[in-house]
Amino acid sequence: MINLLKVAVFQIDVKLGDPDYNRLKVKALLERVKFKKPDVVVLPEMWDTSYDLKNLKELSAVEAPKTIKFIMEMAAQFQVNIVAGSIALNEKGKIYNASLVFSREGKLLGIYRKVHLFGLMNEDKVFERGRELGLFDLEGIKCGLMLCYDIRFPELARALALKGAQIIFVPAQWPLSRLSHWRTLLQARAIENQLYVVAANRYGQEGKIEFAGNSLIIDPWGEIVAGGSELEAVVFAEINIDKVKEVRERIPVFKDRAPEVYGLS
Repeated sequence: MINLLKVAVFQIDVKLGDPDYNRLKVKALLERVKFKKPDVVVLPEMWDTSYDLKNLKELSAVEAPKTIKFIMEMAAQFQVNIVAGSIALNEKGKIYNASLVFSREGKLLGIYRKVHLFGLMNEDKVFERGRELGLFDLEGIKCGLMLCYDIRFPELARALALKGAQIIFVPAQWPLSRLSHWRTLLQARAIENQLYVVAANRYGQEGKIEFAGNSLIIDPWGEIVAGGSELEAVVFAEINIDKVKEVRERIPVFKDRAPEVYGLS
């Protein structure tokens, strides 16, 4: 297991229903950052098609396989682990908002299908609900996945932490109008679970919605290690995974839990 992990978060605008354009943008950014040799690149939620809901059934059937092949090739070409935000994944006619993670060799490390669907954006009318935690190993580090709206549900983050997650990656399309919620919720998830949170949010405007950007990398104390503005950016940070153990030893919240009182495991 490596202790220091160089992270590059791609905070990008995406073009609705135009995966070719969006894939080219990601490739150009990978070219741009390769000299910094990141260990892992993180993309935003629904980065290849965005929320083109009326065309998503067709797009997911045709474009998702192309996007998966593209990410596999990019991971191998640039020798970088990629947390590939999320895409509309079509599995036997059922569509999931799914996050996939690929190793430096282009091998699938993990997949997470979004559990909490955001009814205000009609996600629940298009996507199937995921039923499993998103856990994977990255360079020997146990990691978890959450997507956007998921951060409003502390139970999910705690379940990942109890399964050993030391980093939670959060791809998102979070609106500027609720920027204060974004920051507060992400810091709370890091503090209460004493782990790193790496959140990749898109920026730009789609219809009437303006997105917040402000991607964040937060340490187990809840301190912001690095963050983006409301513009297109690549957010870099080096995180020291030993800090998770240090914080958990100083304030042993996991040892001091009383699950028999909560009625939870």
